[in-house]
Amino acid sequence: LDKETTILIAICIIVLFAWDPICNKIWPPKPKKQIEETAKTNSSSTDKITQTDKKEAAEENLNNKSTVTPPVDTKAGEQEKIDSPLKKDAPAKINSTVKTTTATTTATDATATKAETINKTGKKFDEYTLENNLVIVKLDPVDGKIKRIILKKYFKSDKKTYKKTNENIILFNQLNDGALGIDHDTTWNINNIKLADSNNSTEFSLTRDVSTQDGKNFSVSQKWVLQENYTILYTISFLNSGTSKLVLNDLKITDGGLPNIHELANDKIPFRESHEISYYDPEAEKVFSKQAVNKPGFFSAITGGGKISDKNKSFEEVLKARAAWIAVSNKYFTCLLAPEKFNFNAILMKSVSKPKDVVERGVKDYVIAEADGIINIAIEPKQSYNAAFKYFAGPKKIEYLQAIHPKATQIMRLYMLGMKFLEPLSRLMLSALLWLKGICGSYGLSIVLLTLIVKTILWPFTHKANVSMRKMQKINPIIQELRKKYKNDHQRLNVEMMKLYKEHKVNPFGGCLPIILQMPIFFALYSALSGAVEPRHTAFLWIHDLTLPDTVAHIAGLPINPLMLLMTGSMILQQKLTPSAADPAQQKMMMFMPLIMLVMLYSLPSGLTLYWTVSQLISIVQLVVNKKLEQRAENAAA
Repeated sequence: LDKETTILIAICIIVLFAWDPICNKIWPPKPKKQIEETAKTNSSSTDKITQTDKKEAAEENLNNKSTVTPPVDTKAGEQEKIDSPLKKDAPAKINSTVKTTTATTTATDATATKAETINKTGKKFDEYTLENNLVIVKLDPVDGKIKRIILKKYFKSDKKTYKKTNENIILFNQLNDGALGIDHDTTWNINNIKLADSNNSTEFSLTRDVSTQDGKNFSVSQKWVLQENYTILYTISFLNSGTSKLVLNDLKITDGGLPNIHELANDKIPFRESHEISYYDPEAEKVFSKQAVNKPGFFSAITGGGKISDKNKSFEEVLKARAAWIAVSNKYFTCLLAPEKFNFNAILMKSVSKPKDVVERGVKDYVIAEADGIINIAIEPKQSYNAAFKYFAGPKKIEYLQAIHPKATQIMRLYMLGMKFLEPLSRLMLSALLWLKGICGSYGLSIVLLTLIVKTILWPFTHKANVSMRKMQKINPIIQELRKKYKNDHQRLNVEMMKLYKEHKVNPFGGCLPIILQMPIFFALYSALSGAVEPRHTAFLWIHDLTLPDTVAHIAGLPINPLMLLMTGSMILQQKLTPSAADPAQQKMMMFMPLIMLVMLYSLPSGLTLYWTVSQLISIVQLVVNKKLEQRAENAAA
């Protein structure tokens, strides 16, 4: 190595080790003492608020009163309000809290859980529990909503090591509104709540008698049936018990909401975070998405993931669009609501800013993305209106999402850099990976086997490219002489070089063919590994999670990732063995590529680094084998 090369390598190494201290100097972390003081202040404020809420709740129950919002006038006779998805003068922010007043309440003793919900009428109702081998669903009979869903098979990560813990992931735990309920703009007075007698642990139904301030009386029956694969069948029935036509505009069927994967499960996401609200427009036959935060980050926009900003801004937007389904998702989980036999009239999309735990994670807020599907209904006296929905709340897996809707798999984002045409290839790679895992029982080993299969398929093309590059290397001295001879006559130079290529049967672009073939496969596998939940918390050798870097230690704050270092070393060795017809200056520039890749992709998920490293090692073996075969052929010819 010459002096300039040595200096440049030293600069790269210094930048690699000094990057974290430089960042901490520019953006210093909040002092621990200040964080603890902020936590105490917030805790004290929370205690005061809680005590005030308890006092107000006690006075409310004592006086049998409830706070109601001013009613919104509705004109039952106007058919155009039924047909239009939204009122023209709809407020920017919609108050969706169900209000109840004093009434006689009857209920059957059909619950068997410890947690209790206090009905605002003064009656007590336990939370109702639905359960199967995958989830535990907690329902609130008073509000008619799912309050939380506990995923039995998925666990949170440790906040420091990011290793798997024994704490289950809980959906909607950060929400106030829950999911699979009915929100509305007008004031509903709940006069009666009836719980159905049932000992079935997978279904629950209730009926609430409702009156409005404009004299309308009707009943709402809801039923939740827990099915397989994280799916819930949700049905609603409205019965008009009055003597006049009942018009209910802008009813919002709540899909629920999710924070990003770090806030939900403590996962560390080095690349391609995804946090968005999506819906499928059956008329356009397209899936549209809106990011949970408005301001995009540079690298997250390039990689096609969620648009993360340092200053998260909440928003609320009503979109007048038909939707066959709506979904809120983060990197690995989603809640998706699909009406059966009809489409939503409009969609309410919103993000709500929530405070973090300031002691453990700093003071920046995070965002919860939420979505509601909007419907309008009109019911004649003594008639009913029924609606059914399929609801999925769980991990983003292809087979689960396809069962809800064929286009629902697009929320997995199995493509990158906007290359949607790679999605079929990504799905093929993911299917092959899961199939191999079913055979060998290990995701890490299945990645190795998949790499072997891919390299075997591409072996003939790579072999032909290597042969072409060696021929180019042999005729390179002749090419240099031609360039000197015809340096002032480029047209004659091109003619002579084409004659030379034809005489020696050399394709100057033959060496590019393996790269052209491998890049789509690399992008497809990268998208599959970064978008699939299956490798999460999966260990292999010293790797504790294939979706994270394989960090084994830290030196001066710099993580030590053995696979990335091995991959860099294999790239350098491969360049040494690969025939090259480039001039010395170009060869020197190519030698810096592994170091550039090391700095840029040091935090690459270990599953992808494993694929890349094994692929490099196989290529090195192929180069050695090809060289020996050529030498044997030359010796035989001599």
